[in-house]
Amino acid sequence: MINVSNISFTYNNNKKIIENISLSIEPGKVTAILGKNGSGKSTLVRLILALLPISDGKIYIDDIDINCKEGINQIRKQCGIVFQNPDNHFVSPIIEDDIKFGLTNHHVPETIQSDCVKSALDKVSLTGYEKRNVSTLSGGQKQKAAAAGILAVDNSIIFFDEATSMLDPNGRKELQLCIEDLRNQNKTIVIISQNIEDVLHADKILLISDHQIIKSGSARDILTDYETLKGAGIQIPFPVQVYHDLFQKGIKMKNCPLTSGELAEELCSLK
Repeated sequence: MINVSNISFTYNNNKKIIENISLSIEPGKVTAILGKNGSGKSTLVRLILALLPISDGKIYIDDIDINCKEGINQIRKQCGIVFQNPDNHFVSPIIEDDIKFGLTNHHVPETIQSDCVKSALDKVSLTGYEKRNVSTLSGGQKQKAAAAGILAVDNSIIFFDEATSMLDPNGRKELQLCIEDLRNQNKTIVIISQNIEDVLHADKILLISDHQIIKSGSARDILTDYETLKGAGIQIPFPVQVYHDLFQKGIKMKNCPLTSGELAEELCSLK
């Protein structure tokens, strides 16, 4: 369990990025932090991971205060993050060596490291890429290789910070399947994104706008709330936009659809 209580963060130029935010992230669930660029969502995650100092408030991970040295050491063992820019991950030009570097830091025995590398690459559809040079990969492949490095060390809490931003539709789908597999393994997943497709299947969405959490709830609760999404600068899901446009013209669907399949059913039911 991650508990955040009344945290704030201000940069040296006195620009406030996070203001009095409180939230909880349940273990074994997929939680999404949704917000437009500049809303403060990535800063929030860096505060949770102790990559930035907290100006005010408290953060606990499994009742451990991350403000203390022991807390920081603990979250390094429990938490991993896949950044938006995959080049920020790599310390070695060869994929296998890069992943093994992380395994060594987590005290994984050398005798099983090769198996861990292979298993992690299989999960992101990069089977056989162990000896590939990172510089020969496409942007999407780099992103998946970075994700493999996190998966290999078997963190219990994994953050994906705009991790699909450089992926094509097939790569995005593969990473979403990987996240679903991690959910089935009872991992705690946190997705940070401004893209509706990335958060459709989240158990819970935290909507952030103007440096604060303005609403939290299920994916359906958040993504069908037309006015709140619009106010937060988030692109409206196409089925929700169709529902709203038809409603404006006096055509009322029984339910607001969230997926293309639901939209088709609602349109077919209109008389």
